[in-house]
Amino acid sequence: MTAGFPFLFASDLDGTLLPNTGKLPDPGCLERTQTLLQNLLEADCPVCVVSGRYLALAKQGQAVFRLPQPTWWICNVGTEVYDRTGAIDRNWQSRLGPPLDREALRRALYKIARLVPQEPQKQGPHKFSFYYPESISRELRTEITYRVRAVRSDLQLIVSVEESSGRALLDVIPGNAGKAHALWYVAERYGLDGDRVFFAGDSGNDLDALLSGVCGVLVGNTPEDVRTQAEAERKRREDARLFVAGAFYGDGIIEGLRHYGLWPPAAAESKPKRDTRR
Repeated sequence: MTAGFPFLFASDLDGTLLPNTGKLPDPGCLERTQTLLQNLLEADCPVCVVSGRYLALAKQGQAVFRLPQPTWWICNVGTEVYDRTGAIDRNWQSRLGPPLDREALRRALYKIARLVPQEPQKQGPHKFSFYYPESISRELRTEITYRVRAVRSDLQLIVSVEESSGRALLDVIPGNAGKAHALWYVAERYGLDGDRVFFAGDSGNDLDALLSGVCGVLVGNTPEDVRTQAEAERKRREDARLFVAGAFYGDGIIEGLRHYGLWPPAAAESKPKRDTRR
């Protein structure tokens, strides 16, 4: 792979750009992350923050950790795309079809014990999210998927685990939504192939994007069960590229960028040698 531009830089927020899960970052990690993003933006490299959070909460995380303003926001698990001003991309919304029938989905799922809708602010027109108090079994996942598809046949279920509590986070979204689809939607604007799209993540709801043919990186603080799942799925996808970094959070992102030869540019790394001949 050759270095140069353009390439699209994209990363998950919590546990990836933000050193905010249970594992401690190395000293200076956040500062290195801030500098990386600033340098990318100054080099006219589009920066995309990809998050399961809704936009206001994602921006709150960006502000608390003093990250530069990105070029793009992908929020609510890939069901919403915003530009740097916070204006929603209406074309992306139209691609996802009509809003979800939340009441019909609620009725379809009400008999599943301990499955509780998330707070109203965490929902979206194309996203209906739930909590389950522990990891869900394959059988329960199959049952939930069957029930939601009885309401609308093109729906999918995205499952991840909240590291701090161990509870499962379940998102019902259209089949053509999700982080991977939204990321490729943004990449298409720049006419980029997978070797010019970089994405870093650390959780189960990042796997569809990580394994979609982009330059995928799992940062070093990724939970072991997600690593295992990622490796199993990678073997089933011929076009998947996945690098597992040793470093945590933003340091793992930087390690991944170097692995793929995307950053820093070759010209920045190679300084002219001083002629020592007399």
